[in-house]
Amino acid sequence: MVNTADTGPGGEIARLLEQANQQRLNDAFDAARLSCHDVFARDPANASAMCLLGVCDLESGAIEAGRAWLDKAEAANPSLPQLHLYRSIQWEMLGEIDHALASATEATRLAPDLFDAWGRLGDLAGRAGEFATAAMALQRALEAGPVHPARPQIALRLAGACIEMSDVAGTRRALEIAEQGGLDRHPDVLRLRTALARQSGDWTAMEALAERWVAAAPGEDEALSAHAMALGQLGYYARAARIYRPVAEADPQIADNWAALGRLVLGARDIAAAEALFDKALALDPDNAEAAFGLARVNTFLGRFEKAEALCRQVLEIDPGHLEAYGQLCEVSSGRLSDDELAALQTSLDQTGLAADRQAIGLFALGDALHQRKQPRDAFQAWSRANATKKVQHGHAISGGYDRTAQAALTDSLMAMFAAPVEAAALPEIKIARPIFIVGMPRSGTTLIEAAIAAHDEVTAGGELSAMPFILEEFLAWARRTGWTGGEIPVMQRMAWRTRYFSQHAELGLDQAQWVTDKQPSNFLAVGLIRQLFPDAPVIHIRRRPVETAFSIFRRNFSRQWPFAHDLGDIAHYYAQQARLCAHWEAVMGRRYTTLQYEALVADFEARLRYVIARTGLGWSRKCLDFHLQDRSVMTFSSVQVREPASTRHLNSTAPYGAELGDFDTRIGALGIDPQTGAWLGEAATDAAAGQAPDGKRGLGSIFGNLFGGAARSE
Repeated sequence: MVNTADTGPGGEIARLLEQANQQRLNDAFDAARLSCHDVFARDPANASAMCLLGVCDLESGAIEAGRAWLDKAEAANPSLPQLHLYRSIQWEMLGEIDHALASATEATRLAPDLFDAWGRLGDLAGRAGEFATAAMALQRALEAGPVHPARPQIALRLAGACIEMSDVAGTRRALEIAEQGGLDRHPDVLRLRTALARQSGDWTAMEALAERWVAAAPGEDEALSAHAMALGQLGYYARAARIYRPVAEADPQIADNWAALGRLVLGARDIAAAEALFDKALALDPDNAEAAFGLARVNTFLGRFEKAEALCRQVLEIDPGHLEAYGQLCEVSSGRLSDDELAALQTSLDQTGLAADRQAIGLFALGDALHQRKQPRDAFQAWSRANATKKVQHGHAISGGYDRTAQAALTDSLMAMFAAPVEAAALPEIKIARPIFIVGMPRSGTTLIEAAIAAHDEVTAGGELSAMPFILEEFLAWARRTGWTGGEIPVMQRMAWRTRYFSQHAELGLDQAQWVTDKQPSNFLAVGLIRQLFPDAPVIHIRRRPVETAFSIFRRNFSRQWPFAHDLGDIAHYYAQQARLCAHWEAVMGRRYTTLQYEALVADFEARLRYVIARTGLGWSRKCLDFHLQDRSVMTFSSVQVREPASTRHLNSTAPYGAELGDFDTRIGALGIDPQTGAWLGEAATDAAAGQAPDGKRGLGSIFGNLFGGAARSE
C-alpha cells in the first residue's frame, strides 16, 4: 500500500514507491531502502518514502530508527494515511495498544476505502479483545478490497471475531469467503469449523472436521482434544481416550487434561481407572470442577448417592454455572434443589451464546427441579425447550433428525429379510460367555430386568453394549451390496460378525463370565440377525405402557444416537415401528424369544421373574429378587432406580401431565398400538382408528399436526 498523492506529476516516483513496498512485503528490506533513496534523488522531501523507510526499520527490529523516519514523514505531511498506519505498528511494538488503535483508526478516517487500514484496525481490535470493532473493521476491509490478494486471510480473521461474539451466521459467511479464496485446508479454518460444529452440538460433523484439523496440524493439542471430544460424544470412548492420552502425558502437571482423560475413560466403562484419573487431577488442583464432577458421576454409577450429591454441590461451589453438575445433582437427588440452587440454575441458563448441548442439559435439570416442586406445567415447558434445543442439533432444523419414512422402510425390510426361521448351519462352538439380549424401547424397564438377571451368580451385566448396532449397520450394507434378501447368511460372514461381537467382551473384561447380558434397547432391530449369529441366545423383549415410556424418554437428555427422543410424535412413531417389528419376531422366532410386560413384572415380581429366568435356561436364584442389594455399577439413566426394589409407584407418573400430554393414548392407538400395553394390534386397528376421523382421511400429518407439531415444540 502506497499513497502517491504527494509524488508530483512524474510516474517514475509512483513506480519506485510501489516497487519499494513490494520489496518490503517480501522482506527484502535493503532493496526497499535503495528504492526509497532513488525516490529521494527525485524528491528529497517525499513523505511516502520516509514512511516506507520507517516501516522497514520497524519490521527489521530497529524501533527508534523507524520512529525517527516516521517523525520526519509527519513533519512533511501529517495527513498521509500510511503514516498513521505505520505509526500503529510502532505503538504496537512498544506495547502501547491504545495508541496503536488510535493511529489505525486515524488511518481509516483519512482513507476510508483503504483495505490495509481497515485490516490493520481489525487485527489490533481483535488482539485487544474488542471483537465488535474488529468485526466491523474487517468487514469494511472486505468491502474495500473485493479482489485484494489478502482478502481470504482477512475473511478468516473476521470469522474469528464473529465466533467470539457468538455470531454463527457471520462466522459461516466469513469462512465461506476464506474457503473460496483457497484456505479450505488451513488449520484455523478447520479450527473454526470445528468450533461451529461444537457450538451446535453436531458431533458427527465435529468429528470429521477435527480429523481434518489433526491432519492439517499434526500433534497440535487443541486439534487432538477436539477430535477426542467429538469421538466421545459419539460414543467411541476407548478410541477417544487413546487419542487424548498423549495430550495429558505431554504436560503431566495440567489437572484439566487428566480430568478430561478421566471422563473419556469413564465413558469406556473403566470406572476404577477413571476414578484414579479424577483423583490425580484433584491432587494437582483441589478446585478442579471437572475432576470433582467426574467423581460425582463415578459415585452415581456405584450407587453412592449421598457422596455423589455432595460432590455435585462441591462442583457448584467452584463453578456456579456448571450445568452438567445441576443435571447430575437432579438425578441423584430426584430434582431436590434449594431455592438458591434453582435461582442460580436459571441465571446460568440466561447466558447468551450458551452451546446447544449445555443449554439442553440445564433445561432438563430445570424441568426435573420444577417436577419435584409439583409444578407440572412449568416442568413440561422446560423439558419441551430442552428437546427443541436438542432437535436443533439434528440438522439445525426444528424437524429434527428422525426420518419416519426411513424407519418404517427399515422395519419393512427387516421383516421381509427375516420372514421365517432359518435352520442355519451350526457355527463352530467356542468357549465364551453366552449372551442374553434384553430389547425394547428406552425407559421401558430394560435396566430393571437386567439388574435382576445379573444378580444371578452365573450372569454378568454387560449394560448397553455397542457392538450389535454397528454389526447391524454392516449387515445392512452387506445385504445391499450383495443383493441378499433372506435365507441363511454365509457361515464365514456370520463367524466374522460373531467374533466382532465377542471382541467387546474382551475389551470390557467380560470374557470370563458364563453369561453376559446385553441390554442395548435398539437391538430389537437386530433380532433376526441375532438368531443366526447366536441361535441359542435368549431374547427378552420388555414392553411398557406407551404414554409412560414416551413421557420418560421426553424428560431425559438422550444423545444424538436417539434422534426420535426429542419429539412426542417421533417417539410415538418409533414406538409403533418397534412394536410392529417385535410382534413379527415373536411370531417367527420361537421359544428363545420372550415378551415381558413391565406393569405385570412390577405387580407380581417374583412370579414373572421366575418365568423369565426359566425362559433363559438359567436355574432360579433367590439373589435375583434382591438385585437392588448387589454391589455393581449401573451406567444408565436408571442408575438410581435400580438401587431400590421393584415397585408399582411409577406406573402412573404421567398423571399430573394430562393437559400437556393430551390425547396421546388415542393417537398412539391410531398407529395400531394398544395404548395400555404397547402391543401391536395390526394394520386393522390402524385402519379402524383412521376411520373414526370426521373426514375419513386421518393420516400421520393430521394425527400429529397439533399435539406434536414442530412449531409447538419450539416454544
